Amino acid sequence: MNKAFAKPQLQSKIGILVIFLATFYKSVKGLWVLGIYIFLGDKQKDILLYVLIGFGVLAAIILVFSILSYKKFKFHIDYEQKEFVLQKGVFSTEFINIPFDKIQQVYFKRSIIQRVINVYEVAIDTAGSSQKEVTIKALSKEKADALRSILMDLAAEETTDEIENYVEVETDAVHTSKSNKKSVEWKHQLGIFDLLKLGLTSNYLRGIWLIFLFFGTIMNELNQLKIENTYVEDSANYLAENFSDSSGIILVAFAALIFTFLVGIVISTIEIFIKYFNLTLTQTTSSLDLEMGLKTNTRTSLKPRRVQLLRLSTNPIQKRLDLYEAEVSLASSADNIQAQKGKIKIPGLAKEKLQKIKTFLYNRAEETSEAIKPHRLLIVRRVMLSLIPVVIAFIPVVIFSWYEWQIIAPMVFIYVALSVFLNKKYHDSIAIEFTENFIIKKQGIWNQETEILELYKLQSVTVKQPLWFKKRKLYNLEFHTAGGDLSFPLVHEEVLKNLNYSFYKIETSTKAWM
Repeated sequence: MNKAFAKPQLQSKIGILVIFLATFYKSVKGLWVLGIYIFLGDKQKDILLYVLIGFGVLAAIILVFSILSYKKFKFHIDYEQKEFVLQKGVFSTEFINIPFDKIQQVYFKRSIIQRVINVYEVAIDTAGSSQKEVTIKALSKEKADALRSILMDLAAEETTDEIENYVEVETDAVHTSKSNKKSVEWKHQLGIFDLLKLGLTSNYLRGIWLIFLFFGTIMNELNQLKIENTYVEDSANYLAENFSDSSGIILVAFAALIFTFLVGIVISTIEIFIKYFNLTLTQTTSSLDLEMGLKTNTRTSLKPRRVQLLRLSTNPIQKRLDLYEAEVSLASSADNIQAQKGKIKIPGLAKEKLQKIKTFLYNRAEETSEAIKPHRLLIVRRVMLSLIPVVIAFIPVVIFSWYEWQIIAPMVFIYVALSVFLNKKYHDSIAIEFTENFIIKKQGIWNQETEILELYKLQSVTVKQPLWFKKRKLYNLEFHTAGGDLSFPLVHEEVLKNLNYSFYKIETSTKAWM
């Protein structure tokens, strides 16, 4: 009997195909401009032949590289040194050693190709590291499940200093202990109709931004290749001929705005379908197991002690449909990519399921205290910041006399009035509470958010006072955790006394914060 994964071993042999396809895709995806050139430019047989020959040579080189990469990629668990060891590299060998106590989470990722050939990609994230996750591209389901279970158990043992017997298996087989099976408490799954409701009630601006980004990139590449786009020129000429007066311009602009908004909704819906397809959240006795994704399917397990921040959000339409979103922030480095990967969103939750998540993560009854509001100076500051774009826009207007005051003045008045109204609503919505065990922040006009931070997971507090706030005795607060920060603006000096209790909880807590 040998300990599982104690000896260096290779991935599944089918991993050669996974490496080949992934490398080939990365190599050719930057050549999409070449496809546009062939499609819009002169179609010559000689050029097409050379392109096909080039792709064939490239594929042969990548195949050889994939075979060598497969043979050089080995991994094992060093139980004596208490670390996971991975060896890789074709031209130069790289060793990666990950101590058990640095393992933040181990989860599965599966692209469409990996699902077709029935292999699992195991990803290992480490806390406090700016490096990319360590991944093993192709393992069978049995080996992937066993490796994930063992690494997470060993990481938990190192964190809590509890020594348990390691899982042992025979050299050539992987067995799962029945005692490690988890009983299911409840399950949440998003159906097609739920995804559609999310798509129609979620972030439209992101879809609109993607439209402008896509067409901007296409036009830029066409200009660099000096390809004449007759469609754009013909459209511009048609608009100039038929909608040259002011009413025509307003009509075209309004139609373009409506069309862009509708397309933005469609794009947002498609993006949600791809990202959250078949989302299944399962609560067991010890964790929340999450699986989701169409293009890339991910499976991860969330344990309460690893959750640093919990954000709950909804908007008035989603609230009416009983749709809420939970965002869990895990420990990560200050690196933006790693920090973003440490944030896991779970949309489409009913209020009842949301409450179950909170109960499971914190195992405490609801706590409330007096809500603390920021100073009303926040409204003035935000309104002044919102006027900066108007001032910048007025500079060329005044210099070149591009203005008609009977049109511009009402527009500016409406903009300023709307800014004051919205910022007052924002001020009314934002508040912070200091309870026995939590810091709770609420904010939002349309998207209503609640951020929950357990005091014992608080690492530090930053208190800032700009020079112009000294006379008013106002401060900005920032609470730091390993999973991100929680900030609150413009509190009065009296509020700082709440921080003393927060510092006390940090110093006296003996719980593992990660």
